[in-house]
Amino acid sequence: MIFLKKNRLTKADIRLYLPFFVVFGLSVIYHLRMHPMGGDDPFFAAALDGTTLTEYLAGRYEFWTSRIVLEAILVLVIKVPWLWRLINLLFYASLPVLFVRLLGGVPKEGGLCDRQDELLCWCSAGAVLLYPLHDMGTAGWITTTETHFWPLWGILFVALMLRRIACREKMSPLAAAFSIPVAVMTGSHEQYAVILLVLLILCGVYRLAHKNAKDTGYAANADEEQEDTLAGEPDTQKYLRRWIFGLYVAVSLVSLAVIAACPGNAARNAVSLSDLPVYETFGFGDKLYLGLLSIERVFIANADIVFVAVTLLVALLVYLKTDSYRKTLFSAAAFFILIGQTVIRTAFPGFASLFPVPGEVLSWDWGALTTWMPIVYLALSVVSLLYAFYQLLADQLLAYIYVVLLLGCGFGAGAVLGFMATIYVSGERVYAALYVILLLAALYAVQKLLTPLRDKCETAGGKLLLTFFALLCLANVLFEVLSIG
Repeated sequence: MIFLKKNRLTKADIRLYLPFFVVFGLSVIYHLRMHPMGGDDPFFAAALDGTTLTEYLAGRYEFWTSRIVLEAILVLVIKVPWLWRLINLLFYASLPVLFVRLLGGVPKEGGLCDRQDELLCWCSAGAVLLYPLHDMGTAGWITTTETHFWPLWGILFVALMLRRIACREKMSPLAAAFSIPVAVMTGSHEQYAVILLVLLILCGVYRLAHKNAKDTGYAANADEEQEDTLAGEPDTQKYLRRWIFGLYVAVSLVSLAVIAACPGNAARNAVSLSDLPVYETFGFGDKLYLGLLSIERVFIANADIVFVAVTLLVALLVYLKTDSYRKTLFSAAAFFILIGQTVIRTAFPGFASLFPVPGEVLSWDWGALTTWMPIVYLALSVVSLLYAFYQLLADQLLAYIYVVLLLGCGFGAGAVLGFMATIYVSGERVYAALYVILLLAALYAVQKLLTPLRDKCETAGGKLLLTFFALLCLANVLFEVLSIG
């Protein structure tokens, strides 16, 4: 584990690390139950039969995909399934550690005994346990995890390095060097190449905005973290951060150029259109509607557990901070829509038409109310979330803008899928970025209110809410155990 030190651990430290060990144990169970070589796995396992890696990648780039780095790794690692299983296990188990570090949870010398850090660790572990890992088996476990989950992990690791660059924190040369091939892998995926560019811009803007500031205020414990990163810091650290940032920029620009110039993307789209000829009749509005409708179907109409947890949590945090009924009510609008999609639709079948569940549709009537209702619910939910985060971060306008931009990346990455004829083929795995952005945004809000939240958790009402969220995690864990196979 990243946090472990050479010094002897105290009981408080062990209690602090417990959520990470829980996630690691469950990760072992999940991966023992995964059975690869289903879906597209056999195709990639035989991809190099009778050809070289260079010839294979050249053909794929010419006729099918721009993800040549990811595919190069895939066709090699799929030959050694136990290696894939080990890497994927470690990636999943390290997610809560990455979440905590991204939020500023940094170990202190002599042990970690802060109850706030403990709460943040448990919240981060809970967020990981809510993630729908079963989506990563829809096209074969090795294929889907390597092409979707690994770049997701990669963007989080690179984001951690960018956080250290932005906050002038000490960087490990080994971790910095490792992050470069990770960035190359991540940039091979279209969604994460765009997100990487956005993160680089945000990092640059943050550094410029705090260039002469003594304390960035980014992390919860910025005073301690900045101790070695202000006046008198080693020149090697300054040069390391500059070089790493420059290499990230180069990787991002090259990745986007490779994606834009790839003839295989157009060829693959032509094949997809031949399987779905009606898609050629869609205009810009139709495709945008299709993308937004798919987001609403996955997250709202089907009452996705991550969306339920995030919308409820941010509404409760608004209440905790403002103690205002009106502000909390507006912030909870997204959660109330989910109540309508579940409780009201089930308990009162006569109202079911008010909460339609869109299917994987390819035709609709623009004049019908049911055509517009899902989009209205999606718009209200997004506005409700943005309002809630504004209430939580109103005193930190730059942080709020960053959250809005990242949420925009998440929802935008989902909406743009409507412009691809493969939207219904890919399944829910394509929303991995949106899932993690929602979870991280909620965790960031939690981190900002750790002190009052910790006190509230000592009350009966707080314990009941903690129990509720724990049950959500438990339900998802049981579902993952039963569905993974």
